[in-house]
Amino acid sequence: MTRIKISGFRIHGLVWAVLLGCALTVAPVVAEEFETGVAPPGTLEFVGKNLIMKAKGTFHEWRVVESSVDLDAIDDAFVLVEVQLASLDTGIERRDDHLRTSDFFEVDRYPVARVRIHSPQLIPDETNEQLRFAVRFDVNLHGFEKTLAGEIVLIETNPLVFEGNLTIDRLEFGVGPKPGFWSPMVPKAEIPVRFRVEL
Repeated sequence: MTRIKISGFRIHGLVWAVLLGCALTVAPVVAEEFETGVAPPGTLEFVGKNLIMKAKGTFHEWRVVESSVDLDAIDDAFVLVEVQLASLDTGIERRDDHLRTSDFFEVDRYPVARVRIHSPQLIPDETNEQLRFAVRFDVNLHGFEKTLAGEIVLIETNPLVFEGNLTIDRLEFGVGPKPGFWSPMVPKAEIPVRFRVEL
């Protein structure tokens, strides 16, 4: 039996903040808790779409606060991630500045999001090609806390590599205005998040 516990790892893809469960804090976390200039353990990305175009974004400053992954006791696995929302980058400075305002993330008041990934449950797969898990994401963002469902796939075991995806409805967290026909530039409510994690 393989027994692995993990406290540090690299992540590639869209939201490890979205991997084994999410939990962003209702109470604001001071941005000063982050060490500036320290590269995160991978990448955290998202995609926003409106009626005209789509934009890919990433968060440059985030960190794994705590994690425990034991393949012999996978039901107890969890990962806790903190994301500094002001570090978002969609490639257009004017758009990024707008996303940081009270119209969207309101980073002055809610600078940090927390995500706790947990409760992985094996999903039966008749092909037996890959191990798939349903996971819970406790997301605490912009003063709201909700538990969302998502999936991860075990790609490799040596090293451990996971991939997965999740869709977050930003309106459930009070982020941004409602989209509509008369506001074609407003992003759609559903924000896809994907990730690849190498442990």
